[in-house]
Amino acid sequence: MSETEKKPVSAETPATENGEKKLTNKELKELKKKEKAAKRAAQKEANGITPEQQKKLAEQKRKQQQQAQQQAAAAASASASAVKKQLNQAIIKEERRVPALFGHLETREQRNAASPTISNIVHPDILSLTLKYSNFKVVGSNSRLKNMLLAFKQVIQDYSTPENTTLTRHLTAHLSHQIEYLKTGRPLSVSMGNAIRWLKQEISVISIDTSEQQAKEILCSKIDDFIKEKIELSDRLIVESASRHIADGSTILTYGHSQVLEELFKYCVVEQNKKFNLIVVDSRPLFEGKKLVKNLISTHLDEDNEVDDLASVNSKTFIKTSIAKDNISIQYALINSVSSTLLDDVDCAFLGAHAMLSNGRLYSRVGTALIAMMCHTRNIPVLTCCESVKFSDKVQLDSVTTNELADSEDLIGNINTMKPVSKKSFALEQFLKQNVQPQQSDKKPVKGGKNDESNDCTDDNENDPLKDWKDIHNLSIINIMYDLTPPEYINKVITELGALPPSSVPVILREYKNT
Repeated sequence: MSETEKKPVSAETPATENGEKKLTNKELKELKKKEKAAKRAAQKEANGITPEQQKKLAEQKRKQQQQAQQQAAAAASASASAVKKQLNQAIIKEERRVPALFGHLETREQRNAASPTISNIVHPDILSLTLKYSNFKVVGSNSRLKNMLLAFKQVIQDYSTPENTTLTRHLTAHLSHQIEYLKTGRPLSVSMGNAIRWLKQEISVISIDTSEQQAKEILCSKIDDFIKEKIELSDRLIVESASRHIADGSTILTYGHSQVLEELFKYCVVEQNKKFNLIVVDSRPLFEGKKLVKNLISTHLDEDNEVDDLASVNSKTFIKTSIAKDNISIQYALINSVSSTLLDDVDCAFLGAHAMLSNGRLYSRVGTALIAMMCHTRNIPVLTCCESVKFSDKVQLDSVTTNELADSEDLIGNINTMKPVSKKSFALEQFLKQNVQPQQSDKKPVKGGKNDESNDCTDDNENDPLKDWKDIHNLSIINIMYDLTPPEYINKVITELGALPPSSVPVILREYKNT
């Protein structure tokens, strides 16, 4: 065996052919760094900078880097705290106990959490409309749809295309911001979703060569045509078709308020001069049936006479108003007082609709399914008046998967009154909680003054068992807005295309998409 085989060279200390030690990659990098540093130092010495000055400059540079890092961290923390403060102003800091069954539904606080982030780019008309939605000043699928399209029309008129972009691309994104803010007031209805998809489609087909002013005029005219065709003319056709099912001397039952049903009853009384009885069933907390009765009475009578009487009706009675001039007799009853005595004489029931699903189910105000089932057990035909713009291709088997969760306080605050819900704006509520309530607690009540009346009210509130319901750990109050009615409880769905059974909803959907 040779000497080289007896003494192999280790891998850690490799050697060259001359016996010199071979440097590793790490050692080579350090050597190159030292050579570069030596060259810089020699160059600085040649320029008249001593090694001590070089150390001072390096320390100053290191300090400047540390200060810049600290400033960046402080700015990041300040921005994070500002965002947190903004969100805290929009969200009530209290635990909202929602059962697991409805845990996927958004509460009012969760919807408002997104408002501070995009509120600076939202059009004033959208801000105003969102406030009306959240305060229930604008209620009803048709009314919400029409107001939304009119607000979008104003947004388009005030829109100007930024540089280096086109209207067809940027306007769609601009409208998306408005829609996101609109959702913070209330979730979009099915008709609103269909209209938004239609509007974005119309924006996308505008030619790039079209001038901005001309494109805005085209879009505004199309919005006007959509409102006229899909809402106004459709309602007129539905009214003419549904009026054939109302005979002289018949008794009609309806629930809540629907714009198309209000026009139907006015048409039968004014245009066709029919005599019939109308039972309006209503429920808390919105009392939409009061609006229907008020509008029917105030059509041909003075508003000062009998309209104000509705506000004084308590929850245990119903009102009967005879209008001989209009040949109509109206009975107003709450849903908890609907019994066999009221339904014995009913010939037909007309119901409004929030949406019709593709499996033939009716999605409408909570309580509609109860009315439809009660009429079905007594063989009373149930007719639904619904425009094609409210038809949805979704399939839903229960009213839990998709629904709207309103404030629980709406049920508690109006438990002993017949007044509809009256809300303040969300920001105003937070301001009053922080500022007005502490001031009121400092003031002492004055004897013999107005505070005596307020004390009486507080005594009534103290006797309320649900006054401190939030402190009861095992109690949850859920205010659900909609329910689902199976198709077997509906005899006909009256649309602008005619009166069809609920099983024909997919056919109407196909016709709607073709148009």
